[in-house]
Amino acid sequence: MVRRADRGLGRHIGRYWGYRHRAPGPARQREPLSTGVVLIFGLGSRLGLVDRADPTRPPTWVGSFVAGLDDACAVIEHNGEMLGVQVDLSPLATRMIFGVPMCSLAREVVALEDLLGPEGPLLEERLMEVGTWGERFDLVEAMLAARLQAAEPPPPDVDWAWRRLVAGGGRLRVADLATELGCSRKHLAARFREHVGLPPKLVARMLRFRRASDLLGASGTSLAELAAVCGYYDQAHLDRDFRDFAGTTPTAYASERVTFVQDAGPAAS
Repeated sequence: MVRRADRGLGRHIGRYWGYRHRAPGPARQREPLSTGVVLIFGLGSRLGLVDRADPTRPPTWVGSFVAGLDDACAVIEHNGEMLGVQVDLSPLATRMIFGVPMCSLAREVVALEDLLGPEGPLLEERLMEVGTWGERFDLVEAMLAARLQAAEPPPPDVDWAWRRLVAGGGRLRVADLATELGCSRKHLAARFREHVGLPPKLVARMLRFRRASDLLGASGTSLAELAAVCGYYDQAHLDRDFRDFAGTTPTAYASERVTFVQDAGPAAS
């Protein structure tokens, strides 16, 4: 089940995803690179986070959490059953909602209770008590809207720079972005560290890679054509980003059919 955020929240929140999945047994999957912040309410189920540096280690199991901006595809495990709500947040909105520097969340997964305090578990309980996805989405949206309304908006320069990068799909040069803002690249990087979490040049690469990975396998499109469409110098440049962000080649990535956890199966109320 999917629902877009209320129109007044659209600049901060993407979509709400309700997912329920039952499989014959435990499974492991790679997820696409996220170019935003992911908020998960695990409704009685937990996800295992695989250590990318050592995939043989036992995963870290988490329930409800916030995953900051990360420049690597996540690999998750589940025990055969998944139930939860995912919210897609912009980094700027996350800074407003939780009141923490985004550099403290970058490449990190933080338990929701550590960010919301007692409000987190109470909201989880209410989400489990209601009977439909629509009611769950309403509860989550009410909490997020209240926190956004009470927060200071992001600085106009960072807000503008973030939206310029997103709108350009990562093809805008950071030097040009800094020139348009009338600041140095060093200053812009410091602002991004506080309000986005990662440097603008890396964020631009992530946006470009995400577009390429989403378009990968489109009918009749070669890797060379894909590289050109997404703003890469050549196919070798595209290959390097797949190795850096996904640890694999474009061909292997396409064969793996990488997808998000909420796409694993239909969600019933």
